[in-house]
Parts: sequence; C-alpha cells; structure tokens
Amino acid sequence: MTIHEALRTKVATGRKLLIPYVCAGSPSLEATLPILQALADAGADAIELGIPFSDPLMDGPVIQAASHQALKAGMTLAKALGIAAAFTASRETPLIFMGSVNPMLAMGPETFVKRAQKAGVGACILPDLPLEDQGRLPGLSQVQLVAPNTPNERVQALLAEDPPFLYCVTVFGVTGARTTTADYTLPFLRRMKALSQAPVLAGFGVSTPEQAVELAAACDGVIIGSALIRAMNAVDAKDAARAAGDFLKPFRQALD
Repeated sequence: MTIHEALRTKVATGRKLLIPYVCAGSPSLEATLPILQALADAGADAIELGIPFSDPLMDGPVIQAASHQALKAGMTLAKALGIAAAFTASRETPLIFMGSVNPMLAMGPETFVKRAQKAGVGACILPDLPLEDQGRLPGLSQVQLVAPNTPNERVQALLAEDPPFLYCVTVFGVTGARTTTADYTLPFLRRMKALSQAPVLAGFGVSTPEQAVELAAACDGVIIGSALIRAMNAVDAKDAARAAGDFLKPFRQALD
C-alpha cells in the first residue's frame, strides 16, 4: 500500500492522523531505529525521519541542536537510508524523509531516488526544493508545504502534484513547541481543508495533546517534532525509544 493509500484510507474512516518527526542520529545513531519502532507501536500513522544538514532552512533551535548532534556523531544520508530499510522491514508505518535537498543532490538524484525506493521511503519533505524544481527527483513523491499567506492559486498548483498530504506550516516562523495558537491558524487550516482532496496536516508548534485536538478539529491531523525531541533529550539515549513511545501515546489517545 502506498503512503497515499494508507493515509487517505485512515482519513476516510474519520481517524485523525498523527505524524511525529525525529532526527536521524539523535540522540544517537543506535537509538534511531528503536525510536522509529516505538513511535509506530504507539500509534503513529506515518513518521518523518529528518536528515541532518549543516544549514537547515525551517528548523528552530531544538531541531537544529539535534541535527548538529547527529552530524557530530557521524550520521549521513547513506546511514539514514540503512535505518529506513531496517525500519520498513519491521513495520508497515509509512516513512517520510525530511530535510534539505542538498544531501540528495550530492548523492546523485537518480541514485538517491533508487536507494530511497529500495529502502521503502514513501515520500520526501524538502522545504528548499520549490515546485518548479521537483522534477529533479523523479519517481519519489513530494509532500507539499503551504503557509498562511500562500495564495489559493499556488495551493492548487501544489495539489495538482498529488501529494501524500498537504503540510500546513501553522505559524510565521521556524519549528518549535508553542503554548498558544495564533489567531490566523485555524482559519488557515479550514481554508486548506476546503481546497484540498489530499489530507491536510498541521505542523509547527504542537506540544500538547490539547493543542493537537484543537488543530485537528480544523484539518486531518498534526505533525509533532520539537516537543518530542525534548522528551527524548530528557532521558539517557538508551531510554529514548521508551520516552518517545510514552510521549506519543497521550496524543494518540486524545485524537482518538
């Protein structure tokens, strides 16, 4: 089953999607695979595996620090592909790569796409690869990002690419846990929901189950990153998988 089919089938049943983000290699290379497996077992509908890069585009301080730590520990795109292959061999939860396009281009676009497909990667989120250049990675589905100020015409052009889902950047700024919802966020999500036949997910700033429920009421689900990374950073790396699962379960329960 493709990631498109998996997510849309769940949305059709009324399920709110829950997609966590983790950075490959953080808090350690050895912990990454068990973390992915724990998140799948805790009810994730898909998982974003971040590819660390020295010059991130949208990442706030928590994810920047995780990327820096992972790079220092020796994480590479090739190693992330190995982790992806091991994960998709053990779980059916769709896996998405998120990061800069630069490491993919450095590997070679065709080589990367072939290796990603072989590893079971379902799609990519590449914020610095605009729609007009997405043909540089042919054969690999792209999640499309939209912001509160994205015009409807641009949204329609992005949706014409048949993305697995529409990633709604809910605030003007970078990633990071937030305690309040901006006054423009819910109207933005409702506008995207009215325009899109693809699932609409809210990302940036989701840090509590209560926030997840509030945002998901206006769309099809939420993406959680920085708050999850903080929870894993609060324990020893060997306990990070347990912490990840424990963190995600209340979100799954609240959304259900």
